Amino acid sequence: MSEDSIRRVFRHAPEPACARWQQKHLRRCYEPLLEEPWVLDVDTTVKPLYGRREGAVVGYNPQKHGRPSHVYHTYFMANTRLALDVEAPPGNQTAAAYTCPGLFAFLDSLPRRCRPWALRGDIAFGNDAVMKKAEKREQH
Repeated sequence: MSEDSIRRVFRHAPEPACARWQQKHLRRCYEPLLEEPWVLDVDTTVKPLYGRREGAVVGYNPQKHGRPSHVYHTYFMANTRLALDVEAPPGNQTAAAYTCPGLFAFLDSLPRRCRPWALRGDIAFGNDAVMKKAEKREQH
């Protein structure tokens, strides 16, 4: 199916219901892999946008100063580069504090046997607030 066909099928469906449907079916594909020891790699990437895009705002953007953007908060299964989830907030939400709610909601939604052996992220995720949230969940 084309992207336009999919948009037409779901255009009248509420966005939260579509997101739940998509997550359910994606998880069905990758969850059996998570029963082996694995590392969750957390990454944020600035995506400059051209033209008008919903939710795009000017934020931190080292290559295109003043250009509106989104920030992709991505959760990968390390070494496989399998993307388990992606959020796309406005371009001014690059800090780890903006990633945490989605990250820990994702972790909490996983059955205990499927949780990662460790979390891995850049220096922004090594702050006290993130570490305390991980420790509260007994997450390395």
